[in-house]
Amino acid sequence: MTQSSPASAAAGSRRAARLSCAAAVAALAAGAVAWAALPAGGAAPGLRPVLSVAAICAVFTVATLAGEPRPRASSFQGQLAGAAERFWASIVVLPWSQGLMVAVLGLEALHPSRPWHTAVLGVVLLSFLLTLHLAETASRASVFRPHLPLLATGLGLAALSAGAAVLPGLGAGAGWLAVLAAIAAVLAAALALPL
Repeated sequence: MTQSSPASAAAGSRRAARLSCAAAVAALAAGAVAWAALPAGGAAPGLRPVLSVAAICAVFTVATLAGEPRPRASSFQGQLAGAAERFWASIVVLPWSQGLMVAVLGLEALHPSRPWHTAVLGVVLLSFLLTLHLAETASRASVFRPHLPLLATGLGLAALSAGAAVLPGLGAGAGWLAVLAAIAAVLAAALALPL
């Protein structure tokens, strides 16, 4: 019976953590694409091409996280395996996650404005980006601890802007909401500036 070394056990643990993060990234990417596309319906002009781009970007984002395929090289298939590795290396370097973000925002723009729907999409996209970062860097969630005030302020601003868009005709109440939004924006900017 052979025992694995501590280094190989740690590498296996990191690989398992990366694959679990990749599964979470896949779920968030699918959720973002579905959430942005469903209100548009099948009749929206331009829906199918943008939806196709979003789906392709989501698949390749997750595929690059899952790891490079290692084709089996034999004397008969050596050149084919080398070509497959070169093709995969050229695919991996493309910015699939950025393409997914642009495509999802394009899907969101294809249907009438729904403030709370857009705010929820923003939260899903933020979760996608944070989880993607954890998967790519093999970090723990504690890496975001210094950024928690800024993240909380951003989420608060998203909720505030959605509320302001839902309640445009409050009269005097709308003025107070605008003042509150301006104060929140100043606080968010102050938190974002380095000390």
